[in-house]
Amino acid sequence: MRLRLTWAKVALLSAVMMIGTPIPAQETFVVVPDHPGGVAVNGCFRANQNLFGPYRLTFCLERRGTYQVRGGGLNCDGRLQWSTSGRDIFIDLERSSCGRGRAWEAAHMDCRHTGNIFTQIIGRAAGIPVLQTLRCNYFPSVPGVGRRTFTATRI
Repeated sequence: MRLRLTWAKVALLSAVMMIGTPIPAQETFVVVPDHPGGVAVNGCFRANQNLFGPYRLTFCLERRGTYQVRGGGLNCDGRLQWSTSGRDIFIDLERSSCGRGRAWEAAHMDCRHTGNIFTQIIGRAAGIPVLQTLRCNYFPSVPGVGRRTFTATRI
């Protein structure tokens, strides 16, 4: 009887300890032609050109997604939500206050991997498939402002 109670205490203690243990983050993958099992998406990317006027976008696809807009005296830091489906990455930028009475408006983006031979060689040599470049469509929520298409490179 005493042995049975000891095992019950060990089992209960183990269960309590497992509840407090953080669960490791799982990477999100997108499917690309050379890697049907998927390629890890997580990381930060910088637009290779300005979106509007002097404004350059950088975004990080992490568990808690973030973005930055810099240029023309503007310094915005905001949050984003993102998801994947097949080869596509869908990103929603939340409106962000930039200080001095200015803000970056909410927007939606959809992105897709654009591979080239150089990034494929590097990925294969390292044994790790990597999304290096994305081609993105940026859809602002401001009425009358059209879509912008740009490429973004992993930083």
